This record gives sequence, structure tokens and C-alpha cells, in this order.
Amino acid sequence: MSNRQQLQEIPGALRMTLEKARAEYGAVVRKVRWGDGPIYVCGEGDCSHLGMAASCAFEAFPGWPVVAKSVELLQMYTLHPLRRLRPRTVLMLISSAGEWPEGLELVHAAHKGDCIVVVLTNTPDSPLAKIADHVFFTRAEVDAASPAMSVCTYAALNFLAFEAARLLKRPEPQWKSMPEEFEQLPEKIDWVFTQLPQVVRSMAAEMVRPPRLRIVGGGFNHYPAWQGAWRLRSLASPQVGAVEASEFLNEHAYFARRGESVLLLSGSHSKIKKLVQRGAAQARTNGARVLCLTDGNDQELVAASDLGILVPSLSEMPASILTLFMLEWLAMEALHAAKP
Repeated sequence: MSNRQQLQEIPGALRMTLEKARAEYGAVVRKVRWGDGPIYVCGEGDCSHLGMAASCAFEAFPGWPVVAKSVELLQMYTLHPLRRLRPRTVLMLISSAGEWPEGLELVHAAHKGDCIVVVLTNTPDSPLAKIADHVFFTRAEVDAASPAMSVCTYAALNFLAFEAARLLKRPEPQWKSMPEEFEQLPEKIDWVFTQLPQVVRSMAAEMVRPPRLRIVGGGFNHYPAWQGAWRLRSLASPQVGAVEASEFLNEHAYFARRGESVLLLSGSHSKIKKLVQRGAAQARTNGARVLCLTDGNDQELVAASDLGILVPSLSEMPASILTLFMLEWLAMEALHAAKP
């Protein structure tokens, strides 16, 4: 399958994931005894950094604290000895394929300590799904390593957190538009893919030109920044790194220099947009080339940037899913731009 075909399958795959999530997640959410303690989250491979996404989503919506750790740290420090986790603690494992030997070991150890194991996966008949207490499926009929799987898994995790808040917590006014925005996401992706190819190619060419590129994202955009940097390193440029927004402002922005570039991820509904704007201004003052991916209402960041891509305005959580798609697209275009 060509790169363009991989991108074109994302709206359909995302539509299926969200339709199934709307039909299935509520019943499963009600069955899980979430408790008051932290949720421990561990992801496999490409999903390893989804712990940071889970932390943002579950703390922002249902208000549950999250502890995100690697499988190795959970095995060595948290589940050994088992008394370190209280009985009925929720352990969430995220694995696209569900074929994860270390994850299965973790589940067995957790069950010995009477923990509740929740799995987010794409594969209903996988060993991990069969052994879990509760399973949320992405149900995306795409390759496990594809950009579509990346977008669908991230969307499913965010929708799960929102559904838990909607069902188990008192509704908040800012949640009112969220169901409609989730429903519109596939159409928004179709729209940007049709309307923005030229500006995306221009941005991709800028991203591979300097010897070093930092992708900066905080809050809901933290995971898209990491995934975008990982995809760019694997496809086009090894000198790409992801930086959390507050870390960038407090450290990296002051050391940005001429000849380097930064790509800042934000939006007009982002709670940390002011922090991102300050980081952009500081990096530009130091001579770095500043790129941004935001929406048209984020005028201060646009003004502080040398080049930007403006996408439709959405609430922070759905907007970050659209941002992740854009970064997957930029990585594909950067691969072509980097070829001699």
C-alpha cells in the first residue's frame, strides 16, 4: 500500500472505531470498578507512550490520577512485591495486536494481587484480550503498524476517558460539544487532506531542511509530538526530537539557535496555549525558525511563527487527534522531501 493510500484509509478506520466505541464503551465502563486510587497504564511498542496520553485524558475528564510506566518498571518496582498495589487497583494495558508476552506476564502478576486488568486493543481473539477482566476494542481494520492504527488507538483512548466522565461524573458545560466533534473528526480529516496538500508539502520540506528539529507539544498534544517525532525519525530524519511544552519554554527555547527549527503544536482551545506562544517568541528571538500547527483562532502563535498550518478549530481533545493525523501526514511528505 502506498503512503497516500495509508493516509486515505484513516478517515474510514477512524469512523469505524468511533462508531463501535459509541456502541460498546458505555456498557464496559459501567462494569469496571474504577475505584479512587490511581490507574496504572502500560503500553506496548508503538503504544508505549500512550501512557502520557492516558494521564492527560483521565485526569482532565473523569478526574482519575494515572501512573504511566513501562512494563519493565511495573514488573520490577510496582508489582513486585504485590503488596505495593492495593487489591482492586486498575491496571490498563494498551497493545494494538494483543500479542505481548511481557504484557501477559504482567496480567498474571496483577491477577495474583487481585488487581483489575483493563485492556485496550484492536484484536478480539488475542491472548491479552482473552485474559483481561475488561476489554475496549478499537476495531480498526488496518495494519497494526500503520498511521491509521496510531490515530485510531489514540482516538479510542480519548473517547474512553470522555465516556467514563460522561457516564460516571457530573456533566460539565464544556463537554456539550464533544460528542458532535468526535463524530465530525473523520470529515475534518477528509477536508484537510483535500484542502491542505500544498501547505503540508511546504512544511514538510522545511522540517527536513535544518540539521535539527524539535516538535513541541504539551497537554493533549504531548503524545502527538512524541509520535510525530518517532515517525519522522523512522522515515526521514534521525535528528528529530519531541519536547514537552513547559520543558521547552523553561530550557530548550533559550538554547535554540539560528539554523535550528521548532514545530509547535497548539490550538485556540488549548489550556497551555499561552505557554506555547511564549516558547515560540523566545525561540524566534534566539534565531531559530519557528513552525506551528494550530487553528486560525490562535493568532498570537501564528504571529510568532515563520510558517504555519492552520486546521479547523476544535476542542482540545478532538483537536489533538486531528493534530496527530497531520503529523503522520507531514512525516510521509517529509520522506519524499528528504529523498535526493
